[in-house]
Amino acid sequence: MPIVEVFDHEDALKPLIVAGFEFLPRIGEYLSIDTPPGYFKYYNVVEVWHRQDTEGGVFRACMRIEEVD
Repeated sequence: MPIVEVFDHEDALKPLIVAGFEFLPRIGEYLSIDTPPGYFKYYNVVEVWHRQDTEGGVFRACMRIEEVD
């Protein structure tokens, strides 16, 4: 299960969440995040990229999302 860093702003330095995904979502797909009590926030995937942790290290999947009203 790939670990994905999810950012909510283009210039964000820290991810909003870090989560395991069964597959990497693609641009244009939607995510829903459970928020208590029993509500969801919906997000649109607007960017996907991979970054290398350190020189010669593994690549980490990253994506940027925007909240859908």
